[in-house]
Amino acid sequence: MERFSSIYLFTTENIAGYMDELDLTDKKIITVTGSSDHIINAILKGCKNITTFDINPLTKYYMDLKLSAIKELSYKEFLDFTLYDTDISFNYKIIKKLKMNDESKNFWINELNKYDNNGLKMKHSDLFNLKFFDFQNKIDCNLYLNEKDYGIIKSRLGFAKIKFIKSNLKDLKITEKYDYMFLSNISDYINNFYEDNYLINYKNLIFKLLEKVKIIYFAYIYDINSKEKRSVIDSIESVKEIFGNIKIKKFKSALLNVESNTEDAVLIKEE
Repeated sequence: MERFSSIYLFTTENIAGYMDELDLTDKKIITVTGSSDHIINAILKGCKNITTFDINPLTKYYMDLKLSAIKELSYKEFLDFTLYDTDISFNYKIIKKLKMNDESKNFWINELNKYDNNGLKMKHSDLFNLKFFDFQNKIDCNLYLNEKDYGIIKSRLGFAKIKFIKSNLKDLKITEKYDYMFLSNISDYINNFYEDNYLINYKNLIFKLLEKVKIIYFAYIYDINSKEKRSVIDSIESVKEIFGNIKIKKFKSALLNVESNTEDAVLIKEE
């Protein structure tokens, strides 16, 4: 199988910082797959109809594993299985018993075989990206990773309709109408999409998507007040000039080892 990018176990964003205020009841959304945390948090906020996309097919296998684990494991078991380093981290017997489609289950069984069925060893392999990984940070950045809301998400997962599309954003073809689109930090990589005029080309792409989507969270900015710019999307004044009227939602940063008042932000464009 062709090797793709590694999998993020949990979000690197503070999704709780901007999704907490949303009511997604009866809303239809489309989101990047990644760690699946946008999907899970959206379901917790009431969404039942989700289309998710990613160029990396490994994210589909991880989504199936993560959702099936939530359905069948207790809160503590789920944290010990996916988050913490424990004797049941990606445990072979647990994966064998989880109810998921055969393709995804076979992928995980085959991967575990490469590591002598040692789930903890697999977790710390190059299959996963654990850079800057902090247990409490992942709990704080997700609405569903507390015992009360985990119980709610368990009860709601069975009612959610989820469709996966293997595609990058630039080539994504959508024919249906959506209320929301969540693009995580894809905007950090637009210099890989285009040869030049990055912001203009990205604006044209977002405006094209707005023909089908009412509200697009088109950028995630880490440490929005920093003088150092990680990518062109961090130049907020340039973004405003090119995109026109946008909304900026600020909240506590997901970055580790920063001052408590450091803020991240999402940039939002509406139809």
